[in-house]
Amino acid sequence: MAFSLDRFYRNNRKTLIWLGLGLLLWSVRDFFGLIFLTFVLAFFAMPAAHWVHQRLRLPPRGALVLVYLLFLGALAGFGRFVTPNVVDEGTRLVANLESIQQRLVELDQRFAENYPALHEPFSGYLRGLLDTQASARLTEQLTLRRMQLEALPQGEADADQRRSEMRQAESQMLIRSVFAEQAERLRAYTPTAIAMIYRASATMTLALLFSFLILIDLSRLQKVVQSLEGSRLHDFYVETAGPVERFAQVLGQGLRAQGFIALVNTVLTLLGLLLLGIPSVAVLSAIVFFCSFIPVLGVFVSTVPIALVALNSGGIELALASMVMVVVIHAIEAYGLNPIIYGKTLKLNPVLTLIVLFVAYHGFGLWGVLLGVPTARYLLSDVLRVALDETRPLAASGAEATRG
Repeated sequence: MAFSLDRFYRNNRKTLIWLGLGLLLWSVRDFFGLIFLTFVLAFFAMPAAHWVHQRLRLPPRGALVLVYLLFLGALAGFGRFVTPNVVDEGTRLVANLESIQQRLVELDQRFAENYPALHEPFSGYLRGLLDTQASARLTEQLTLRRMQLEALPQGEADADQRRSEMRQAESQMLIRSVFAEQAERLRAYTPTAIAMIYRASATMTLALLFSFLILIDLSRLQKVVQSLEGSRLHDFYVETAGPVERFAQVLGQGLRAQGFIALVNTVLTLLGLLLLGIPSVAVLSAIVFFCSFIPVLGVFVSTVPIALVALNSGGIELALASMVMVVVIHAIEAYGLNPIIYGKTLKLNPVLTLIVLFVAYHGFGLWGVLLGVPTARYLLSDVLRVALDETRPLAASGAEATRG
């Protein structure tokens, strides 16, 4: 039988259409940042403009212009008032790294005295943070220090004192080596970070412009897109329009909910930092806000700088108090905000969420962290038709399974 292109297309239509969509997305992968920001701004601006239109009785386009003027005003205010404070507090935080190191050394000494069995694994973990060259240099320094102690007369330094001094020297060198390596990585990454900031600023400006132009002419653009149904792209439109729209809704709802949760988390953390008297409030609050967009893992990432700053400014007691504060805020988020705000949207088990984040990060980097959970939610609920409603009690589920 002769090969027929039409028959091949009819038999594999869905596969070919989705493969073509995947290739199209892959070809514009360099513009994902612009596309994503444009989508986010449009998704947030549309309901805001609708609310302004209803409340203030403004024309739809006038309400949209007002919303974007407020966006621009918020960005200008952030750059004028917040950014200088963040830079100043970040500079002070870097200047206090030496005192933070000393605090960590003292804490490590107390930890070694009270829990000697756990100190060795902890030191091994810190060694694992060093690269091969830094670890070799540390070994040489420790060997030299050990030889110096062994060269002392027996009467001047007994075995217990030598072990104590050797342990103290190892703690100091190890912690300083870890800080030095991380500082070197930060210095090497600084030019890249500056370039990323410039690119992000340009991308944000273009996203504001594109999202505004799309929304201001949305009705006509919708008609143009819908006209594809009567064109030669009929099959492509019919096959992809519904799923793409549904995925956009799931993604937008998830981002909107996560944005509100991030805002509440930041406000609660800001109040907690002020109540505990922890410095560098602006920097730590900014870290909490951005980390709040990372489900589950964000709370752990944002806790580290808070605990370090608290340890440096108030000792171990303030560090523990800051961690208790984070636990309380996380409990409010997990058991108060998430059930109320999310409802049935993006309701994934925390263990499954961690697995999705881990796989998505290793496969797609930052994009995987941002989009992995909404994408997994869409694939499970809309593609695989998995029931993700966790509100039913286990006993009821077991009874249904028994009856089945």
